[in-house]
Amino acid sequence: MVLINKAINEVTVKLVYYGPGLCGKTTNLEKIYANPKLENKGKMISMSTETDRTLFFDFMPMELGTIAGQKVRVQLYTVPGQVFYDATRKLVLRGADGVVFVADSQASMKDSNLDSLNNLKNNLRINRIDPEKVAIVYQYNKRDLPNVSSVEEMNAYMKPGNAPVVEASAITGVGVTATFRAAVARILDNLKANVDTVLHDQAPLTAPDMSQRSGVAAHSAGVPKLSMRGDVPVPPPPPPAPLDNPFDTVDEDPFAHVDVTVDDRAEWEELLANARAVVASLETALERARETERKLAARLM
Repeated sequence: MVLINKAINEVTVKLVYYGPGLCGKTTNLEKIYANPKLENKGKMISMSTETDRTLFFDFMPMELGTIAGQKVRVQLYTVPGQVFYDATRKLVLRGADGVVFVADSQASMKDSNLDSLNNLKNNLRINRIDPEKVAIVYQYNKRDLPNVSSVEEMNAYMKPGNAPVVEASAITGVGVTATFRAAVARILDNLKANVDTVLHDQAPLTAPDMSQRSGVAAHSAGVPKLSMRGDVPVPPPPPPAPLDNPFDTVDEDPFAHVDVTVDDRAEWEELLANARAVVASLETALERARETERKLAARLM
């Protein structure tokens, strides 16, 4: 969702890089962040999972100019590629104005690409974002490797429609900037045309579910740790006793009574990853709020 801050004349848009595990999403952001011509960029925040990472940073591309006198700031995110971390992917995708779908061009990755693309569309709908209207760009990555599918073959099963398709080799930097520019251009076109990407017939968004059980699909990259307990539910911890004073603190560790065994370690690792994603988002929002405060204070001096 586009954020307009009239106090500092800024429009902030959110672009999410999505795709199967190890397809090159992180490499794309690292190449963009390392560009020596890139100025006005924020700190890169990284949250590591077992086989993938979630990255975030924002910057203001000066060459984009302004929209109705407003400068444009772009927030870039990646999501974990594994279905194992689907709760995190849903959370990161909230409020997205555009998506870069990074597909692995290797012929053996066709099923993983399709599964991830279907997962993207489902998660967009869950977040009340219309997959048919949101700005999306397809990047066919790893074109430098042998045994890759042709662009025609990938178009046949990916069905990008009218969305831009960019051939790339993110590891060498080829196509990275072109993909980013195409995605931002699509977002700005939607903004100028007042395209409503909200699915109004979907239920309103609720707080993210941070207790979702972990799962894994056969096509997921890597070998994450799995729970061996089947579908046996984990009983919730008992509610804390009410405090006489709302400002009292509890010294006891709320998780002290929980014995984390090897069997349920994967579930706890996912909960930890989700908690870190929320913390990273809050830290970013706090940093932006402080920057806005500094600018406003400077104007009042």
